[in-house]
Amino acid sequence: MSGWKLIVYWLLPPPLILTILLILPMPSVARKGLLKVTRQFMCWKIGGQLQLLHVALTITGIAFAVTATATYSMSREHIDPTLTPNQRSYALARKWRQERNFWIAALTFLLWGLLGRFYQLMMDHVALRERVRYLELEVVAPLASSASAATRVKNANEGVEPSAPPAPPEVLKREEKKTK
Repeated sequence: MSGWKLIVYWLLPPPLILTILLILPMPSVARKGLLKVTRQFMCWKIGGQLQLLHVALTITGIAFAVTATATYSMSREHIDPTLTPNQRSYALARKWRQERNFWIAALTFLLWGLLGRFYQLMMDHVALRERVRYLELEVVAPLASSASAATRVKNANEGVEPSAPPAPPEVLKREEKKTK
C-alpha cells in the first residue's frame, strides 16, 4: 500500500467523522458515549506507550512537511514553452498532483489536531456542566427549604424573583448607609 493510500483511506476518515460528531449538538448521554468512544480511539496504544493520536499527528505532520517542500520546489520550476502538448500536459499533471497531495496532507494533519482539541474542549464542557448542576443543587436546596428567606426576598422586591441568593445583613447595612 502506498503512503498516500494509507493517509487517504485510513488517516483521513476517522478524524473527519469524529470531529463532525463532536461538533453536532446531541443529548448528554449520547455525548458521553461519543466522548468515551473517541477517547478509546485516540488513546489506542500502538507499540507500547504510543497513542494513535500521537502516531497519526507525527505521520501526517511529516507528510505535510514533505509535500509542502515538494510543492514549493515544483512551483519554482518553469514549464518550457517549447514542450509538446503531451509533455506540457504531463508537467502540469505532475504539478497538480503535487498540490493535491499537499492539500490532502494539510487537511489530514489539521483534522487530527482539531479532533484532539475538540475532544479536550468537550471533556471540559461536560465537567463544567456537571459542576454547575452540582452547585445549583447545593444552592437551590437550602433556599427552597428556608421559607423565611423566600418571604424576605419577596417583601423586599415586591414579587420579583431573585436571580441570586439574598445578600448578607452586613452588606445590606452598608447599602442603606450609602443611600442615606
